[in-house]
Amino acid sequence: MNTSLDRATFLWCAAAVPAALAPMAMAMPPWLVGVLAAFWLGAVALGVRGRVLHMAVRLPLTLAVAALAVGAYGFRFGRDTGGALLATMLVLKLFELRRTRDARSLLGFALFAAMSAFLLEQGPALLLGAAAGMVMVFSALSSVTDREAGIARPRPVRRRLAGAAGLLALSLPLAAAGFFLFPRLASPLWGVPGKAAEARTGLNDEMTPGDISAMYIDDSPALRVTFHSTVPPRSAMYWRGPVLSGFDGRSWGRQPYRESTDPEPLQPLADPLRYTSMQEPTDRRYVLALDVPVSVPEGVEMQRSRSLRSRRRLDEVRSFELASATDYRLSARLPYPRMDRAHYTDLPDGFNPRTLALARQWRAEDARPEALVQRALAWFGREFTYTLEPQLLGRHSVDEFLFDQRAGYCEHFASAFTVLMRAAGVPARIVTGYQGGYFNPLGGHWVVRQSDAHAWSEVWLEGRGWTRVDPTAVVAPARIEQGVESLDGGSAASAWWAPVRNAADWGMRMWNEVVLGFDAARQQQLLRPLGVDGADWRSLGLAFALAALLGLLVTLALVLRGEPGRVPPLVAAYRRFLARLARAGAGKLPHEPPLAFAERAAALLPERAGEVRALSEGFARWRYAPQPMDAAAQRELARRLRAFRVPRRRIRRTGGSA
Repeated sequence: MNTSLDRATFLWCAAAVPAALAPMAMAMPPWLVGVLAAFWLGAVALGVRGRVLHMAVRLPLTLAVAALAVGAYGFRFGRDTGGALLATMLVLKLFELRRTRDARSLLGFALFAAMSAFLLEQGPALLLGAAAGMVMVFSALSSVTDREAGIARPRPVRRRLAGAAGLLALSLPLAAAGFFLFPRLASPLWGVPGKAAEARTGLNDEMTPGDISAMYIDDSPALRVTFHSTVPPRSAMYWRGPVLSGFDGRSWGRQPYRESTDPEPLQPLADPLRYTSMQEPTDRRYVLALDVPVSVPEGVEMQRSRSLRSRRRLDEVRSFELASATDYRLSARLPYPRMDRAHYTDLPDGFNPRTLALARQWRAEDARPEALVQRALAWFGREFTYTLEPQLLGRHSVDEFLFDQRAGYCEHFASAFTVLMRAAGVPARIVTGYQGGYFNPLGGHWVVRQSDAHAWSEVWLEGRGWTRVDPTAVVAPARIEQGVESLDGGSAASAWWAPVRNAADWGMRMWNEVVLGFDAARQQQLLRPLGVDGADWRSLGLAFALAALLGLLVTLALVLRGEPGRVPPLVAAYRRFLARLARAGAGKLPHEPPLAFAERAAALLPERAGEVRALSEGFARWRYAPQPMDAAAQRELARRLRAFRVPRRRIRRTGGSA
């Protein structure tokens, strides 16, 4: 039946649209969300008046808004672009909502939109938002069904929402079976286009002074680490990322052609530290490891400079079992002495003449590399300051920093120190990554945040190899020893917020481990407690079929129980009335209508016949009459039904109690 929509059903459908799109809206540009909200308000204003836009208006409007949504992502196709188009089409469909068939099409589209948000994110907040959106969509569907059935009296809002939530809960047994037991592939069955616009922060292949300082305001986690052996002091937690050895006068960059050879030889001087790192998605490939990694997880390759790089983009939460050395000799001898020394001392012509002149002067006075390093560090510690708001630098960036500003962030110190060392003939390079971390006592793990991003230098010393030198440690030692929390001085509000933050972080870690970290390898181990070692797809398929059957049986049992809820007071009073008549020998037959039973009971109890008929007629009128009974009359009838008494006596039995 394709009936027209009434105002209440239209409003249910209109409310379901933003509820279904809320999870996706979190990943959309705010201005685009505002535009769609304005169109939604316009569609509601027309819909409550029973009007729709003409096709001649809808078509160009749809094309224009779709172009606007695609333009928001630079006219590049990706998951975020597709999500924006989906949201746009769903909102604009409200302009043509007239009949129940249109409503069912809209609500089916809304269910798809709620699930499509998981292509962008998979966090618990999004899951709760999608569940709330589906409850609204199911509620709107029930309103459409009532409209098609011709039910004039709408159900209360709370009852409709509770019924929709119950329907969603009925799907949980089968959903659990599918999540844990449906055979998973080690890689996706098909490729999903990535995001058209990079929305996550993280380390890059290049570094320009000022880039890392911009990450200080980002407090989102980059990785969570659980140590299985000795925990190093926070000052020794240098998380190695890209190693940058190319310099163009302003920016440092990675040299891919130099990273394709075998890893530089490493000689650990103490037992490696073992730990588990759970890294957040960044859509990049760098695997952060404690400086310096000695193991290579599956699916990861080690570059020549000992940084780890995944073979595929880290577009989902990934867990890595790692081992690292914190006391070591790295490349005590250069593999290609002349070529390597030339590369790691190379500087572009025409940049930073004052820095080059100072380095030549230092080298003429004492050419020992160790002495040059100590002289530069002493100068930094004596005359430079650390700031979270460094000034912009011009063409001769290192000259301006060393001789004019003398205040900067970690990348300013690392860049200037590395250029100074190269100009003095000491091989040097920059390492970007993270430094320090925050210990969460609730989860027993360390949280490394984007705001912990850091840059330091490595210089090559004869017999010692690549040696870490962090100029920031002499300028702002509190930053290295106490972390980024030392930069803002802390506050009473942050101390009060710490337990809440720890609990939220622990919850997110558990979500990552149990839900997002449940991959094909863990699924194959799922049946091991049942004696199935390394389950293949046949064993998992059989287990899924059995679990799905069990889930369907549980769902069927819940459905057959009927709709839970509180019994209306009048029904409870009438049942008590029937029980008292049954004890007196006038039991109601299961198939017997109330008025027919009243006549029979009146014949069996002539002394109470009038009262029995009156109470039964009142109940039948409330239950079946088209005109509703007001609340006061209902309370009075319930009171009279509860007050009814009849002496118990033996008479001829005519049926069982209702």
